[in-house]
Amino acid sequence: MATSEPNSRLRAAREACSSPSAQGEAMSRAELAEAVNDHLWRTTGRRYALDSHAIARYERGKVRWPNVTYRAGLKAVLGADSDADLGFHPVPRGRTVRPGSTGAMHLTGGGQQDGRLWVADLCGSSDASVDAARALWATDLDRETSGAETAIPEVDVSAVVLRWLTASNALLTRRREGTVLASGDDVAAVHRACDMFEALDHEFGGGHARAAAVQYLNSEMAPLLRGRYSAAVGWDLFRAAARFTYKTGAMAYDAGHHALARNYFVQALNFAHWGGDPALAGKALSLLSHQANFLGLFRQALDLARSARMGTQGQVSPGVQAMYAAMEARALASLGEERACTQALNQMERFFLTRDAEQEPEWLGYFDDSEVHDEFAHCFHDLGLGEATRRHAQESRSGARREYRRSRTFAGLILAGSYVLDQGSDVDEACRIADSVVAEAGPMRSDRVRSYVRRFNERLEPYAGASAVRAFRQRARASLLEAP
Repeated sequence: MATSEPNSRLRAAREACSSPSAQGEAMSRAELAEAVNDHLWRTTGRRYALDSHAIARYERGKVRWPNVTYRAGLKAVLGADSDADLGFHPVPRGRTVRPGSTGAMHLTGGGQQDGRLWVADLCGSSDASVDAARALWATDLDRETSGAETAIPEVDVSAVVLRWLTASNALLTRRREGTVLASGDDVAAVHRACDMFEALDHEFGGGHARAAAVQYLNSEMAPLLRGRYSAAVGWDLFRAAARFTYKTGAMAYDAGHHALARNYFVQALNFAHWGGDPALAGKALSLLSHQANFLGLFRQALDLARSARMGTQGQVSPGVQAMYAAMEARALASLGEERACTQALNQMERFFLTRDAEQEPEWLGYFDDSEVHDEFAHCFHDLGLGEATRRHAQESRSGARREYRRSRTFAGLILAGSYVLDQGSDVDEACRIADSVVAEAGPMRSDRVRSYVRRFNERLEPYAGASAVRAFRQRARASLLEAP
């Protein structure tokens, strides 16, 4: 767990203000809280209960992104022009990025385990792509079977994307070597297995069957990729490998294995490239964008989403373009660029409404009306727009397929959060919804779900003394809030 970093800017701003009761002394935390409450009463006509304990948590860095009402009150009382002037920064859903840091990860770009080497890059041949993927899968299995947390290198994603954008088209030719003869039935079996793991992922979380998915890639997929096949079967085989590999990477991402997930997404990009499928390549980049946004790497997330769109221009269907626009919108929302985010959301909606579902890739089946509402809800939530968030989150949650339990959980927690976003905060309703959502989620093996719960819990800090908040925290602590 990341250590909280003190918010020196907020403390300095408070201490620069004179105490109204003791001339020459700095304003105390209690006096600041009272001043904020008075300001909010005068400007909104509503009573608020900010106290010295909440101010202390802000200054200690325990809460880095108070709700929009308290941020506005603090800026008004302390004379600050922006949230950043008071040391407040949006909270990434995943890895904590300290204020002032770039959020950049250590990049090494390759790995070795027991003599096997993989390079997380756009490989120069289909055989090199297969060898790199096999080494990654074998290393991942070693981690699972030995129980050791083998170091998985980070990936220089920017360099990989640049090489993909500038690479010439790559199509497979007939492969005459190998002991296994791959056929269309083999490709169909791979897709069927992938469907099964995808269903398990959506309902029980990425940590549930991830090791079994890696085992399938290593024992079933690898021999086919190194076998004999015609050019047509080869293209289908590499596309199936791309889909299965990105799905396994998505399970690693959901389980909190972020460096590992990035390696899987890059290997999926390789397979899509050699399989001649730009839409699948863009899907791999979209997942990298989604993950970067989750980790707080918002600019990188925006670059990746735009690279997916630019690198596949004129080659993909409207539904796929809608998915790219959604990733761009999410990154823009995280950056606080409301106008540009709204434009991207409108573009997503236009593409979605013009799609022909029967002509879209089968792997895009999850991107339905519920998913579109979910994208709107997430973006509006991150922009602090409570009413709009509420409307779309309700639509997403009610329309989500029953087997998509994790998606319903995300939408439910975003819905709960919408009740503590703005001036019309309703803590009791927020906790009531969150209680129901956490109970339905159960012991889902998803680090992302736990991150959403923790983020919602942090939004409750200004209301820590409310009975509904105390009751929610007690129940959530026993399930998801403090789960490993």
